[in-house]
Amino acid sequence: MTAILVKSESERMFMICCVTGHRSKGFPFKRDLDNVAYMEYEYLLHCEIEKLIYMGYTDFISGMAEGADMDFADDVLFWRSNLDDDIYHITLEAALPYPPKPAKTDSERLKMRDWVLQQCDYKHIVSPYYHKGCMQKRNCYMVDKSDLVLAVWNGKEEGGTWNTIKYARSKGKSIRYIMLNEMGKSLYISI
Repeated sequence: MTAILVKSESERMFMICCVTGHRSKGFPFKRDLDNVAYMEYEYLLHCEIEKLIYMGYTDFISGMAEGADMDFADDVLFWRSNLDDDIYHITLEAALPYPPKPAKTDSERLKMRDWVLQQCDYKHIVSPYYHKGCMQKRNCYMVDKSDLVLAVWNGKEEGGTWNTIKYARSKGKSIRYIMLNEMGKSLYISI
């Protein structure tokens, strides 16, 4: 893959990618490191973000929900810390439907969310409080701001991920898919 070299900040082209995807309950397989389908998903997501960076995408937006959003944010942070910032200028924005409450429990999931939020370059809060529709409003904000939507989708035409895909299509946005319902169908045999 070839890198896109940017000589100065004024020459920088901003290409923005956001993610839409399912929480754990929307995955058609168990999110477990012993699960082949989950491992394939993790690998494909990691490689897809790397591909997008080499294609020139520099700014990434996550809705910060548990599941695909957090997986995406974590991978963007991995690439940001492992690639030369003078060349790639990778940023991560948290698009939050409402202000998050700090983790007060020992929940690993909430601790991870708080850590990722601290690493974000930008935070955009759509609503000062929770209300019905604030999640979709957050999703529309991400799509409207992005050049590309990465959809981590189980193939079902229902729910927030599907609504975001439909919205992105209606806005003429480019969409790349990671199809969760296709994970784990290949058989890899090591001899």
